[in-house]
Amino acid sequence: MSIRVMVVDDSPFSRTLLADSLQQEGCEVVGEADSIEGLIETYRQCEPDIVTMDIAMPGADGFECSRALLAHDPKAKIILVSSMKDEETEAEARRCGVVGYLQKPVEGEVLKKVIEGVMSPDVLYNNLQSWSIDIFKEALGQSITRMTKTTATFVEAECSEKNISQGITVVIGIIGHYPGSMILDISKESAEKMAEVILRRPAKGQDEVVAMGAEFANVVGGIACSMLNKKDKAFSLRVSPPSVFYGAQTEIASPGIRLHCLYADSDFGRIYLGVGFKKGSVLWM
Repeated sequence: MSIRVMVVDDSPFSRTLLADSLQQEGCEVVGEADSIEGLIETYRQCEPDIVTMDIAMPGADGFECSRALLAHDPKAKIILVSSMKDEETEAEARRCGVVGYLQKPVEGEVLKKVIEGVMSPDVLYNNLQSWSIDIFKEALGQSITRMTKTTATFVEAECSEKNISQGITVVIGIIGHYPGSMILDISKESAEKMAEVILRRPAKGQDEVVAMGAEFANVVGGIACSMLNKKDKAFSLRVSPPSVFYGAQTEIASPGIRLHCLYADSDFGRIYLGVGFKKGSVLWM
């Protein structure tokens, strides 16, 4: 059974382009509107599964139209499709309660992926959960080899709610449709050995060792997110700047996220890796 889509855009050409792309991807375009006038009535008549909504329209913009539609039907699934995409419009979109946001020009395949993700969010999430630990394992292995010219072997690790840090813990926030966390933990001695190999000289002090740990974790996270995005563009993952904890005995935990964990046994010592994601509410592309 095809997904039923209603297209809202003031440009006849944009509506035609979007409708053609949707139909080529197997969706059924069941209705169109060019403004807030008649929007609710058209929606009521065609009963779509998804509504694509432009932002820049005369009279009421896409945000106002979205709010009006959601007031009529709180279960309406709206995907903003607009040439406008910046921090302000993204924040307003989140406040409106839309389920997706894509920037024009939109590839039909990408739009279909987002629509499918909205209609069957558990499938996308389950794929991410299934793939993530193996992808992050591969990214960690690649990073060790590229940066130190050595290899590592991997051992499964028990993920308890509270693990004690070996000395240096780096936490990377992961941004995307499904937000997540990556935690990399290493002893001070292992980090010093790695830093010496990477820098080709002894580290000048603790700050340089800690900085190496942060950058190494950033590289691992970046490579893994890129690999996951290649498997499915709908993930739209990217890393946030690392946070580093060291010195005092630190508990390794990620509140609200169930981690998948492993150890990499390297020439420098054991490296702990934990990664996990939680369900989000909006597909951002």
